[in-house]
Amino acid sequence: MKRRGLRGWGLSAVVAALVAPSAVHAQDLGEVGSQLTVLEGQTAQIGQLASSAASGTARQGPDYQERFADAELLYRLRDYARSAVLFTDIVENFANTPAFPQGLYLLGDALFQAGDRYGARTRFRQVLDHAGEPVFRPFVQRALGRLIEIEIALGANDEESSRRVEDYFRRLGQIPPSEIEAQTTYTRGKFLFLRGTPDLDGARQAFEAIPAAAPLYPQARYFLGAILTVRQQYPEAIEAFQRVSQLEADGPDQQRVIDLSILAVGRLQVERESFDAAIESYQRIGRNSAYFDRALFEQAWAYIKLGDAIRAERALEILAISAPDSPLIPEGKLLWGNLLLRTGRFQRAQQVFQEVRDQFGPVYQQITQATDRANPEIYFRELIRSNLQVFDASSFLPAQALAWVRQEGGLDHSMRVISDLNTCRTYVREATDLIDRLNAALHAPSRSHVFQDLGRARQRVWQVLNRSAQLRESVALALDRNADAGNVDLQGVISQRRALAAQIGRMPVDDDGLRRRDRQADNELQTLSQTLQRNQQRVDGLEAMVVAIERYLADPAHQSVQLDRATLQAELVQQRASLQQYRDRVTNIRRMISAARSQIGPGDPRYAHDVEMRAQLRDLVGREVAALRAAGRLPAEAEGLLARIDRLDQGIEEADGRINTLVDQRIVLITNQVHEEEQRVAGYRDRLGALEREAEDVVGNLIQQQFRQVRLQFYQIVMRADLGLVDVAWEEREEHNNRARLLAEEQNREITALNDEFSEVVEGASATDAQQLTGQRPNASEAAPAATPAPGQTPAPTPDPAPAPGVTPPPPTAPQGATQGPGQ
Repeated sequence: MKRRGLRGWGLSAVVAALVAPSAVHAQDLGEVGSQLTVLEGQTAQIGQLASSAASGTARQGPDYQERFADAELLYRLRDYARSAVLFTDIVENFANTPAFPQGLYLLGDALFQAGDRYGARTRFRQVLDHAGEPVFRPFVQRALGRLIEIEIALGANDEESSRRVEDYFRRLGQIPPSEIEAQTTYTRGKFLFLRGTPDLDGARQAFEAIPAAAPLYPQARYFLGAILTVRQQYPEAIEAFQRVSQLEADGPDQQRVIDLSILAVGRLQVERESFDAAIESYQRIGRNSAYFDRALFEQAWAYIKLGDAIRAERALEILAISAPDSPLIPEGKLLWGNLLLRTGRFQRAQQVFQEVRDQFGPVYQQITQATDRANPEIYFRELIRSNLQVFDASSFLPAQALAWVRQEGGLDHSMRVISDLNTCRTYVREATDLIDRLNAALHAPSRSHVFQDLGRARQRVWQVLNRSAQLRESVALALDRNADAGNVDLQGVISQRRALAAQIGRMPVDDDGLRRRDRQADNELQTLSQTLQRNQQRVDGLEAMVVAIERYLADPAHQSVQLDRATLQAELVQQRASLQQYRDRVTNIRRMISAARSQIGPGDPRYAHDVEMRAQLRDLVGREVAALRAAGRLPAEAEGLLARIDRLDQGIEEADGRINTLVDQRIVLITNQVHEEEQRVAGYRDRLGALEREAEDVVGNLIQQQFRQVRLQFYQIVMRADLGLVDVAWEEREEHNNRARLLAEEQNREITALNDEFSEVVEGASATDAQQLTGQRPNASEAAPAATPAPGQTPAPTPDPAPAPGVTPPPPTAPQGATQGPGQ
């Protein structure tokens, strides 16, 4: 194994001697000469390296294989956006390499996975353009399958789309069936099933061709059940779905298909009025399934149709507890309240209806306030503009309404548009930062390290120059013994030179030393970056406080609070302006730190300090040599070594000059490329701004429509809850009236019984007895009436006691011929 830091530089004892120049008293000038010989050999190698770089034989940066490996790694890690950037570089700059065919297909697939269907379609069509080349043959049918999937996703059913798909099918027909993959066959069957006029037979044949070992086998079998359902062959469809539900899931996608199959079995059983079998199927959905809430809701309806209201209530209660955020909660609670109402549990029904009213009433009011503004178009346009950077629907939409909007699908499309714009903005920002870093690196004194070969050559130049300076100091130390102690000027020169000795000895002379120096600089910049990050967190905290205050002021519940809102709003505007200034300063400092990182290397200020130290040392040693030569005390051996060191420095500086010339030549080429890219990025930035303004109008109108639809839905929910409360009150009133009617009827029956008993008692008694029984005294002037009325005379009825308020008086019950009371 090669030793680190010593490759090409001689023995470790030589390096140790150079690192410790203070021990030069133990060295003789012969050792310095041997070390100079090593350095002279290294200077020749550096010259050869410069010549090699000039001839263009040196490798410039990572080749296409390394780039492809990096791109494929990001693709496997599902970082499709960044992998697409690297694959684009391979496709555009390495079109004549073996990596181009696979790179072109993977670029299209990365764009497809990232959601850029139009870009993916362009790349897949490029694959088809090379279909006649053998190297593209493995990717042609995959590209055809993806193109069909794109047509399905775009939902295009026009003539042009049909023509394209027919062309794709024609191309697929030219491929031997044994070479067509399961993914392509599945995509073909899916298109035939989902197009405007389904080809059920063709779709069935495609799905049946999917082998059992393919990952898409459960999906294909599910579509077979769907085909049977469309043909209303329900028993066969149930059997097909049951076979899918019995498969072992290999991943979340297959588990989703299995759960959908179980739901399909339950729905078909309900359609056949086999409610017990449907309930049994719904109960197979696990609690961790995404369709557990749907299974409970449909299970409750199955119980209702079966006539089991108690179990239906239990299923709906479980739904309310286990999935409180489900969009089925309002419908489930309303159904639950009606079941409670029908079974006579009015208090619990009223509680359920009131819960729905309390939960969704404020949401309806909040959405109404947004849609009933004086100019809702401007409001929603500003809403989108303020959320373009980070589109968070929960920031302007209540959490209860968010699930409903997502269920409609329009919000997801809007968020996808904003997400794509954010992705483009991120790319533009990253490209701008990269251009700034490149410009900083290309125009820095240390720009040679931009190129791997030339940067390495300059590092060796620096190591040789530093070692040469240390050898110069070693020779000067040997000369100090010949200096005249009485020569004040010479002793002053020696003192100045020795003061530089420590700094000269610390200059890096090997790879490890250069790495330590660069790492030290990077650590300093890292400390600055950490400090900047803490300040960034403080700014984020201040902005969070401002947002919290703004939401507090905007909350309708706090409108009645006595606050000086105008002053607070003005203060908040001022604080937001200050926060923006802080963010701009943080961004600028971060860019400066990033630029400084790109400038670390030979030629930066630390290396410039080395140049000054070497120049001072050369001047001081030259003055000392001149003084000793004038005094006749300059040893010939030392003078020869210094001359060799001077020639060494001259040779290495000439090689460094050639390297710098090559650097400048390459810098010109790269600067032109960077300038072209900078103009492209500027064009992208302008186009992005236009798209953002267009998105403000389009997405703003779409969000406005979504708000209106959600408002209508929540209005219906609140109205149905209010109707439920009215039904509860009406049923309670009816129950109270029925109870009162029953009590009145019971009272009338009791009164009738008493009258009957009273009539039996007074029957046959004399008038005087009757008056005594009734508590009345006859007047002396009145004659006693006859016990039996005269012929043709109708006796007056006995008056009944006054009925209680609200009670219907009973009919007369006194028998004909009964003795009447006094005065009748």
